[in-house]
Amino acid sequence: MLKFQRLQWPKGEPEKAVYLCEHCDGAIENFHKTHMLERGEWRASSANDGKTVGFHLSSLYSPVGWFSWGQAARMFEEAQKSPELLQVFVNTVLGETWVEQGEAPDWRRLYDRREDYRIGVVPAGGLFLTAGADVQKDRIEVEIVAWGRGKESWSVDYRVLKGDTSRQPVWGELTKLAGETFRTHPGVDLPVVKLAIDSGYAPTEVYGWVKQQSPGRVVVVKGDSRAPALVGLPSSVEVGPHGKRIQRGVRIWPVNSGMAKQELYRWLRLERPTEESGEPFPAGYCHFPRYNEEFFKQLTAEQLVTRVVNGYPKPEWQKTRERNEALDARVYAMAAAVIHGIERIPEKKWAEMEEALRPPQAGEPSPRKKAIFQPVVSGDPYL
Repeated sequence: MLKFQRLQWPKGEPEKAVYLCEHCDGAIENFHKTHMLERGEWRASSANDGKTVGFHLSSLYSPVGWFSWGQAARMFEEAQKSPELLQVFVNTVLGETWVEQGEAPDWRRLYDRREDYRIGVVPAGGLFLTAGADVQKDRIEVEIVAWGRGKESWSVDYRVLKGDTSRQPVWGELTKLAGETFRTHPGVDLPVVKLAIDSGYAPTEVYGWVKQQSPGRVVVVKGDSRAPALVGLPSSVEVGPHGKRIQRGVRIWPVNSGMAKQELYRWLRLERPTEESGEPFPAGYCHFPRYNEEFFKQLTAEQLVTRVVNGYPKPEWQKTRERNEALDARVYAMAAAVIHGIERIPEKKWAEMEEALRPPQAGEPSPRKKAIFQPVVSGDPYL
């Protein structure tokens, strides 16, 4: 198959373009195409049902006298003037899809702006906790996130529970973590009100673990690009992946991971206000303690790529590195916050949580853990 990368010409002289043979790097002139086309054969690039076949052919195959390699080279040089012209060249001359890449946040910038609060302690402003769990073959990675007004967030802890997820011990460790509380500066112990765990890997084990937890405190999520919102309406699953019936079923919440990542990356790009300005942190701002570099590389390990296919944009998320568990765990923690009702919390409830976590004044007793911080067993706490 002819590849545009094999087309070579002196700079500024596209009319001298030749094709370099892939086997010997010998120069093939444009007029040689007549001989090549006469002896070529059609080979299907796709076959869906055994009856319909598909072929892909670029303009480099145009017969002599129709469209030359020199013309293709000239169009390519002209296309360097703007992305729009280059897109037209890729679509119409090469017959390929145009790929437009959306930049991920700079991991180094996030690493450099880490804060000095202690890992495992809820900083001021964090009013309730959620967690997101990403299941792998030999470990479960979990992020605990504190949420405040305006969806401002603080990463409280990030745990890697090592162990074969087809065996029980690592799931016992996850049970312990889900039951932990995390201390605030006023001395209140906050529980994780909602933990979202992905069922994309090891669904049988995930379902079995969730069935053993308090109803409503742990939820199963699964990526679904068709979901109309970051989190869609849950559906009940009665049969497991191997056809085994699940007693009382399991509710699965569809999560539009692409939508969540777009929102998260927008938050991660927010600028930190200067101390001199006295301005509050913007809504959605994400705070992080002094995690290592690997965490931030994982958090920014994907980018949004837009392919123009047949004239229509088709966005998709692609990894820029192999490890991306921190990104997935944060997406699930975001989903847990949405399921818990962060978008429906009334002003009265925000005020109550803030008052309960207010540092005691002189002569006041130390605050105690109150019912408003208890995990919701069932139902919607804000309806």
